[in-house]
Amino acid sequence: MAAGARGADELVRVLATAHAQPFCTGRYGRGVLAGLHWALGHPVPAPITAAASPPGEPHRDRLRSEADAALSELLGHDGRTVPLDYARGVYEALAWSCGHREDPPATAGP
Repeated sequence: MAAGARGADELVRVLATAHAQPFCTGRYGRGVLAGLHWALGHPVPAPITAAASPPGEPHRDRLRSEADAALSELLGHDGRTVPLDYARGVYEALAWSCGHREDPPATAGP
C-alpha cells in the first residue's frame, strides 16, 4: 500500500486513466503523471524539489512535503522553478494521494 492516504491500487487506477487520456501531453497532465509516478515509488526524482528518494514509495511526510512544495510554487512564495500548470498537476495528484482532496486529479485536464 502507498505511504499516503490512498492505496497503491487507487493511484495505479488513476495513473492508467491519466495515461489513456490525451491530456498528458500538456504541462498540467505531465505534472499529474509525475506526481503519481513519484508517489508510487517509481525511480524518478521528486517532481518539484527534484530530490532523490530512497527506493520504494515515499513516506507520508515526504508526500506531504512535496505537495507543500508544489503549493508553494502555485502561490509563488519563492518565485517559480517550474511552470504553473505543471505545479498545479503535481499538487492535485499529491494532495489527492495524501487524502487532502476527495476527488482525484482531473484526467481531462483544465
